[in-house]
Amino acid sequence: MDAITQTKTRRIFAENEEELLNECMKSVLFGLQSLDVVEKTAVGELNAYVKKLIGEYAALSERISRQMQDLDIEPESYGSFKQKWQKKMVKLSIFGDKSNSNIAEKLIKGTNMGITDLTRSLHDNAISVSDETAAIASDTLSFFAGTVEALKKFL
Repeated sequence: MDAITQTKTRRIFAENEEELLNECMKSVLFGLQSLDVVEKTAVGELNAYVKKLIGEYAALSERISRQMQDLDIEPESYGSFKQKWQKKMVKLSIFGDKSNSNIAEKLIKGTNMGITDLTRSLHDNAISVSDETAAIASDTLSFFAGTVEALKKFL
């Protein structure tokens, strides 16, 4: 693995940039897909919050996408089968109990899975990616953590 650039403190590797940015994108896209399903079910204040989150997730997706374009990274394909399966799993998880409390609980669990996967990827790649890519991953993690905290009020 050859470094694409080197600073005084570290070497930047294209493979690590690609891995970390793809993990960010995957987490954000899975979140967006879940919110799309939940928006049709949640009511009242939770529905309003979900609509707000969709916009914030979309903005984060755009930021990740711009960085990928700047680095000439091709996003991983998250095939339609995987997307359909994930949406069905979200629908199934709230099928019996469509209360805002249950929906918030499922969103928290899903967001925590994203936090776990992205944290692992950031720890594996942090010393070999650009400052901008590391900042995007850190900002995504902070956003997810804030989302979990905000969703707790709906439990």
